[in-house]
Amino acid sequence: MIALMFTAAALGQPACYDRGGDLEIALCWKDEDEAVDKQLSAFWPDVLDAARDSDRRFSATQHKGKASAESDLQTAQKNWLKWRESECFARADWAQGGSQENIEFGQCYFDLTQQRLIDLKNLLGFFRDH
Repeated sequence: MIALMFTAAALGQPACYDRGGDLEIALCWKDEDEAVDKQLSAFWPDVLDAARDSDRRFSATQHKGKASAESDLQTAQKNWLKWRESECFARADWAQGGSQENIEFGQCYFDLTQQRLIDLKNLLGFFRDH
């Protein structure tokens, strides 16, 4: 198990805007995006395992006949990955292909991935507590 604490304060915001010109800022965001993606990839198996454990503990009721935490989580993650990219393209569109577009996309990607880590940490806690 990976013991990681994900909170907005703990994750923080990189100092990409202190890098100088647009190219340096965009490259910084690219590096930060790769790093936060690695964190997400490293944390994902823990959340998926917890969903599987939740499914193993499931007891059918008249309202829900079978366990679905793992499959629902996988579907949600696939949809979230698509949404993240679309959302960041939409947020960066104002730059209309200018040098700010890569910066806006990169910061959006970082911010949304960081928030996803927080959300998944909370979900992991819920799976383990119930």
